[in-house]
Order: sequence, then C-alpha cells, then structure tokens
Amino acid sequence: MTLVSSWVAICFGALDVRSHELAAGTFEIIVTPTTPGEPLMLHGEGARLWQSIIAAPMADENLSGDERGIIADMELMGIASSEVDHHSRVDHLAAPWLTAPLHELVYALLARVAEEIGTRILFIKGPTLHAQGLRDRVHSGDVDCWVEPGAETRFARAMQQWGWAPAFSAFTGTRVLHSLTLRASEWGCAVDVHSWFPGITLSPAEAFESAYTATELREFAGLKVRTPTRDVHSVISALNEVRPLRGELPSRSKVEAAAKILKNGGESSIEVAERFGAEYALADALALAFPDRAFDFSNARVPLDWRWRLQRHPLRVYWAALSIVPLRRRPRTIFRILWPTAESLRSGPVSERGRTIGLRALRLHRLRVGLKQIRSKVIR
Repeated sequence: MTLVSSWVAICFGALDVRSHELAAGTFEIIVTPTTPGEPLMLHGEGARLWQSIIAAPMADENLSGDERGIIADMELMGIASSEVDHHSRVDHLAAPWLTAPLHELVYALLARVAEEIGTRILFIKGPTLHAQGLRDRVHSGDVDCWVEPGAETRFARAMQQWGWAPAFSAFTGTRVLHSLTLRASEWGCAVDVHSWFPGITLSPAEAFESAYTATELREFAGLKVRTPTRDVHSVISALNEVRPLRGELPSRSKVEAAAKILKNGGESSIEVAERFGAEYALADALALAFPDRAFDFSNARVPLDWRWRLQRHPLRVYWAALSIVPLRRRPRTIFRILWPTAESLRSGPVSERGRTIGLRALRLHRLRVGLKQIRSKVIR
C-alpha cells in the first residue's frame, strides 16, 4: 500500500502583513525559510495554500496538480514539509506588532539559530522596553540579544550563512568587549550579540544565569522567545545609559535617564542591581530614582571595564584593556591588535574602505588612522 504524504507549513518565522503598509497590496505573507536565505514574499494562490497547511496537515491526494507543483516549490524553498512533526512546523500566523516587520522576523530567526546550535538566548532592549513601559521610543535600528557567555563566536559563525558579517576584533571573547556586532545584511538591520553588560561585576556566566531565571515569554513572528522581566530589563537599560564613553563619565542627563528607567522598573530593580553587582555603576541613578531609600555604596565593586572606558588616549585604552585579558591570552591579543585577521580588518571601523581597496592598502590605511589618533592626543 502506498503511503499518502501530508503537508505542513514550516519556517523560522512568518507574519501576516496584509494590513501593513510594507505589503502595499503586493503580497500577503513574509516568511523566513528553514534554509539560509532572505525572507520570502507570498501572495495569491501561494499565500492561500500556505495558510491552508498552517491550519491543518493537507493530504497529498487532496491536492490538485497545480497545487502539488506549488507545494513542491515550497518544499525546496524550506517552507513546507511532509514531516507532520517537523520541529519548525507553524501552527498559527500573526500580524506584526513591531513597526518594522523584517526586524520582527530577525528576532525569530536568531532564536531558531540559537536553538540549532544548542545555546540559550535572551532578547533585550529594543521595542520590548517600550512594551514594558521603560522607554518612550518604539523602534530600534538594530536587534540586541544576550547569549550564553562563550557561545557568542559560535553563534556569530552560524549567523554568517544567513548574511550577517561578524565584526571580530582582537578582544572578541574576552571581558573587554561585552558584545559582538553582526553587520547588517540584506535584512536591513545589524545585530548586537551580548555576552554580558558594562557595569555588572558578576562573572558573565553568573550574570546570564541570574537574568535567565527572570524572564517572560514574548512572541516575535509567531515564535515565543524569552525577554527579561521588567525589573531586570530596567537595570540592563539603565546600565546602557551610564557606561563611560571615550573617557567621559555619564552626563547628568544620562544619569537622569537611567534614574527614570529604574523608577519605572519599580523598587525590585534595586534588588536586581545588587544581585548583578551593579551598585557602583548605578549609584547616582539609584539614589535619584529612589530618594527615600538610604543607600550605602561604600563597598561597591568597581566594574572591570571601567579601567579602559575611563581612559582618553588610545594607548592608555589598549593598556588598560590588556590588563583585563588573562596572561595566557595577552600575546595573541597583542599580535591581533597589531596584525588583525583579514576577516577582522574588513569588518572593522575601516570596513567601508575595505570594499574598494586591497587588503594590503587597507592595513596601511588602518596604520595611518591609528598613528593620526595617537598624534592628536596628549598622554596625561
């Protein structure tokens, strides 16, 4: 007896955009395939048929010849399968809640890729902050996620096949850098892959575990993912405001912005800040947010990365950053500072020129830029 196949819809994220201005009457569904590629736009008979196999498995014998041809194409595209229990099966189709539907698909894609490589992931900042009442701005230009420390490079490599280029540096994988940027692809937005946060004095592993135990589910493009609870998120967002930049402590306006976020996060954000060991970084903001509380920050630990963030001269920045790197890793790190890999060089600050000039010329250009920066500063 011949077994009759049934077809189901699969994907790494999908949205019904019929009521969204993005579609403009030209297509109905945007869907991320399960094989690396750009989002697919479905309309007409294709959209109707795909929605049908979302609702319930469809027996192959009940399809017309034309429909079998469409389903066969969808199987090749990675959005239909004859495996009824396929791990990427879709059981509903939602409208976007982000102002940028493509960004919403990126959230779902990142979660799927993290699942494929076996690492846990949290989604931070961005529109979730607005949804939780922690900021007024709705849209974000990029997507931020927090993966298990030690998995960031492996995760970045997995995202390369989807079109994102990791901006590796000599300090990638050390306590110096808290995130790894994945350069924007055809999807139109960059991704920041965090492994910890400036201002937290817990170890990266402890900080991630602490955050991961305080999460809530939020749906992006049909996939439920983890985001921090409001109080945890308020501390993360406040830390983003108060980190020193280019040797300067946060301005009064930055501290006030952090205080507003913490206040909106509620008094439980105080306990979260203490749990993360972020009292030193958030001392002024906490005092401003909760004036009726008596705080004693005299024994607060200074964050490791404050050493280099408060330096002004490039040489002092590198020297302070290297002091954080374990001794066994310093020789290699120093070598990569002086002689970056071709991949790192082309994804670094001079990457725009790297698209039009050769690698040797790019190295010379980087050297000239570095010497110019050093000459323009006075070591104090």
